[in-house]
Formats: sequence, structure tokens, C-alpha cells
Amino acid sequence: MSSIYRPWLKRVLIAASIFALTLTGPANSVSAQTMDWPNQPIKILVGFPAGGASDVMARIIADELRKELKQPVVVENKPGAAGTLAASMTARSKSDGYTLLLASPTAITLAPSTMSDKINYNPVTDLLPISMVAKYPLFLIANPKLGVKNVSELIEMAKKEPGKINFASFGIFTSGGLAVEQLKLKAKINVLHVPFNGSSAAMQGLLGGEVDLMFDTAVTALPNIEAGKLVPLAIASKKKSSLAPKMPTVSETLPDFQADSWVGLMAPAGTPAEVVSRIQSAVAKIVATDVIKQRFSKLGAETESAETSDFVQHIKDETARYEKLVHEANIKLQ
Repeated sequence: MSSIYRPWLKRVLIAASIFALTLTGPANSVSAQTMDWPNQPIKILVGFPAGGASDVMARIIADELRKELKQPVVVENKPGAAGTLAASMTARSKSDGYTLLLASPTAITLAPSTMSDKINYNPVTDLLPISMVAKYPLFLIANPKLGVKNVSELIEMAKKEPGKINFASFGIFTSGGLAVEQLKLKAKINVLHVPFNGSSAAMQGLLGGEVDLMFDTAVTALPNIEAGKLVPLAIASKKKSSLAPKMPTVSETLPDFQADSWVGLMAPAGTPAEVVSRIQSAVAKIVATDVIKQRFSKLGAETESAETSDFVQHIKDETARYEKLVHEANIKLQ
């Protein structure tokens, strides 16, 4: 090659090298950041006040994640709008793995069918499922004065005396409230749904005989059952619960009946797959331990499959189920 072209060729090669670096630089930077994760504190947003079941669950998980990931994990309570405020804040956060959401049905699987015009995020496209943490089975319980001992007797009584039996719930758009609506549809019965302002008020109404029945979680249902104050009829989960293994399911009488609540970890969409995988692996290890299973049991919860694919499928199925229920029952947001 002529010497006249050598300086030009050198400049071209240098320019090409710089151009190549501009193409690969950001990807390499992201990869390096991912490999270095976590190198700062992680926060878990909770859409409910401190001291509640979700808050306690989040703090258990945060403490265990701190041990696994070797970084502080802090819980930040962002109560408001039935948990959708925290979901919205998470959806708008950086997708770097340092902001997580302790999600629950109201903000994720219920929101699309009950408040799509009131939220500024899309649970499917703006949030990324990581892992189911636990499920809260719901128990169908009755005041002894009602005089029924199982689901079949309840349905028979309700059909003989339409509109006479009443159900408590702690809000129509809660897992317990929607369980009532599902029971009405599947059993083809006419019962009065009485939403209370919170679970404590609903339970007091049931114990006092103001209402006849209620779907409630184990932490309040089981002690009252054991004390003889309430009669257990069935569990609303798809399968029997380790918290009350001898109790039948509603689905044994009404096929395909399913109602429960859950909590799981989600992240902003776009969070690197490597980060999601590390969090999921840590959660799977945590919830598999006997110590955590016992702590969850005291909260009325059971550990579930921590696989991301199972969580994704659960969200998809439950969203479709709630959309169908809200439409068929003609439930309106007040």
C-alpha cells in the first residue's frame, strides 16, 4: 500500500473503533451494572399501613432478603387507593432492581376490571412478576345461630328463603367480598351482601349476630372456630389448606369455585432478567425453610411455588376470572 494512504487508513481504523465502542458501550455498561447488583439498599413498597398483615409479611421477606443479597432491604409503606398508589409508584420507578413491590390482588388482578379508569399504570405492561410469596386461604364461616354445618345446607336454606341470609365482607372489591359474589352466582342463590368498613368490623358483626356468614382469613377465623364462637363450613381455596387439613373445600360442592388472597414480589417492567432471577432464587430459598413456613402460618398464610412462570400464570388466570365475575355479577365501583 502506498505510504500516502497510511495516515488516512489509520484515522479510519481509529474512527471505526470509536464507533464500535459507542455501539457496545451502553450494553456493556448495563451488563456491568447487572453483574454488580446489588451494590446499594433495596426498597420494597407496600400499599398498606404499617402493622397490617401485608406490612408484617413484607418485613419478614425484607429481613431474609437482606441476609441472602448482602444489602439492606427496607420497607416503605405507601398506603392509599387500595394498594394502587404503591403499584403506580413502582411502575414509574427505575427498572434497576432497587425498587420492588409487595403486590396483592386489588392492585394487580382486580384493577383492570374494577378501576381501569382510575389508575395510571397497566399491571400487565408496567410491572414485572418475580415471585409469589404466600397465599392467604379464605374460610367460609357462619354464626352458630344460622344452623348450617356445610355448604350444601347453606345453599338449601338460601333457596328456601331467598334474601333472608346475609353475608359480611370487608369491602365488595376485596377477596372476601368477591367470594360472596362468586358464591351467589355459582350456587344461584339470593343472599344479601353487607360490606363493612374493614375486616375487624365485619368480624364483630358476624360474632354479634348482625350478619350470618363471612369469608375470612385464618388468622381471625380459626381462633373463633376453635373457641366455638363460629362454625366452619368450608375453605374457599382450590385445594385443601395445611392450616386446616380436614376442612372441605367449597369446590367439592360447587365445582371450579376458587377464592383466596396472596402477596408476591414485582418490579418495574424492564428490570434486567439477571436481577429478576437472583431475587426469585433468593425468595424460593427463603420460603422453602421451615422457620418461614411457621412464621407465615401464624399470619394465616401458606408458602406457594416461587417460580416466576407460575406467578405469571396465576396473575393471568385470576385477572380473567375476576373480569368474568365482575361482568356476570354486574358489580359497579361505588
